[in-house]
Amino acid sequence: MTPDPLSIVDAYLAAQLARDYETMRGLLADTGFCYRSPIAMFDRADDFIQYAAVSSGIIIDREIRKVFVDGEDICHFMTYRIQISEKLAIETAQWSHVHEDRIQRIEAVFDASAYRELFPNDGPTP
Repeated sequence: MTPDPLSIVDAYLAAQLARDYETMRGLLADTGFCYRSPIAMFDRADDFIQYAAVSSGIIIDREIRKVFVDGEDICHFMTYRIQISEKLAIETAQWSHVHEDRIQRIEAVFDASAYRELFPNDGPTP
């Protein structure tokens, strides 16, 4: 039985919280992958996973508040609890597009002011 797009994205989010980068990578498209957020842009899944391994150490917990599904498009509204110099709650909307049972695109929208100082992106600016 082929997994549905929501279960693929939910498996990715569970792996992210568990810091299971191998599982995360296995759920991302090998070609045509794209990640965009206010602080980073990646067009290769391997580069994105390397970045996630470095930057996700500040995540303490996450609450999924609402999910919308429209075919291959999944939108999660979440609150991330992070630790930078103090504990913060970051409200996030994440739009994922699944194609052929792999996540092909992730677009995250959030207030990035707390992150910009910690994780400067060496790649192109969003």
